[in-house]
Amino acid sequence: MMTPHTPSQSAAQRPRAASVARLGAIAYLNVAPVYDWIVRAARAGEAPGIELVEGTPARMNRALDAGIVDISNVSSFAFGAHAREWLLAPHLSVSAHGRVDSVLLFSWSADWRALDGGSIALTDHSATSVELTRLLVERRYGAHPRYATLAPDLDAMLMEHDAALLIGDIALREGCLRRDIAGRGRPYVFDLAAEWQTWTGLPFVFAVWAARADRIEAVRAAGVTRLLRASTSRGLADLPRLAAEASARLGLPEAVCADYLRLLDYDLTDRELEGLRLFLEMAVPDFSWTSVRLLDERPL
Repeated sequence: MMTPHTPSQSAAQRPRAASVARLGAIAYLNVAPVYDWIVRAARAGEAPGIELVEGTPARMNRALDAGIVDISNVSSFAFGAHAREWLLAPHLSVSAHGRVDSVLLFSWSADWRALDGGSIALTDHSATSVELTRLLVERRYGAHPRYATLAPDLDAMLMEHDAALLIGDIALREGCLRRDIAGRGRPYVFDLAAEWQTWTGLPFVFAVWAARADRIEAVRAAGVTRLLRASTSRGLADLPRLAAEASARLGLPEAVCADYLRLLDYDLTDRELEGLRLFLEMAVPDFSWTSVRLLDERPL
């Protein structure tokens, strides 16, 4: 436990004096309830203190590190690796209490232990899910496979490897379809969030919102975290529309998209913080929870 503090900041450290906060925005389904309203408001000029920078999750991790954005949704692993430079936004996350349906390991074996000495194809889209896979296969099940990083194509991955990790919209689609792969039949499917919950008894936090410590004045002045939480409330109240839009885009039934969104928790309560802390302490080299600071004055 520790008390967050505001780091000192000299004028030379401030990249610019403008109070406009650059917000990293992602178009994936799992964050649609958070971003839908605020992105539309910013595009319409109704959020004058916010400048949008849009891209993929991997790009937003790099953009926050490089100072291209001031605050963004970032992977939990990326946050842990930059905990000394980034501040954690309170009450905002992408978490799962049990299954998540969009972070899946497809395997030719029904037993994780059978992967010992085999090979797993990893997605190149998510460091957090990759590290979670490693923790589960090596520390929970005691297997030690080889790993290869590939583009997220399930047929190609499972043609050459014993298991394959997919995340995001493509994982949701493949998990729903449960089709024959590579002429070998249907692989077994493991939900990594459910595996973590069974192993630790804790929710898994896939992503958080974080701000650069040298831009907190602009982020606070623009009220970004307040607006993100308000946007989340509006999004959760409008899930049928978001599910319908996702259904048309992904080619999945509306009910599947709606059920998926209801699996996710967008808060960051003490329980989620406990799960986040355990994962970061297990997965991030030299990580210390005492380095984590919040954007407000609530102690961790």
